Amino acid sequence: MPYSLEVHFDDITNATIQDMWKKISENKIPCRAFEKKFTPHLTLVYGEISGPKKVDWGFLEGQKRFEINFENLAFFEDRGVLFLSPEKSKPLTKLHSLHDENAGFSSMNKFYRTAQWDPHCSLASRLSPKQVQRGASLFDDFKLPFKSTCVSSNLVKYPDPVILSTFEYKAE
Repeated sequence: MPYSLEVHFDDITNATIQDMWKKISENKIPCRAFEKKFTPHLTLVYGEISGPKKVDWGFLEGQKRFEINFENLAFFEDRGVLFLSPEKSKPLTKLHSLHDENAGFSSMNKFYRTAQWDPHCSLASRLSPKQVQRGASLFDDFKLPFKSTCVSSNLVKYPDPVILSTFEYKAE
């Protein structure tokens, strides 16, 4: 059973991304996030947990909400993933490092380790090159960049997403 530590967003960002998922799905492009009712997020850590399925959120003591800019629509060609790409800002990079160092997972996916982490909010995955192009073309008129507020860290169990615990960041 895989688990992830994720950053979740404000309600406006969630609605925007969920509308994007819906548009992809309505255009007959597979969109697991829409079908399985994912919460829009950035994955910070992904892997397995062999012990208790919990996180000691103490390492986030004092963490404040912060803004990021989603700058581009992009894709991982080798994995067939269409995604929104945020700026790799200092607050986001620092938050990722904290999670990477304190996750306590028994094994972690190499693409989410600090050296290889490429922050992304998946819109659709496991797509053919043609589906990626079709999906991207649905958003030719989409206004980028757009701001998002990061509001919480969450431990989530997959493949059917279940939020096991949440740490809400402090409002400014």
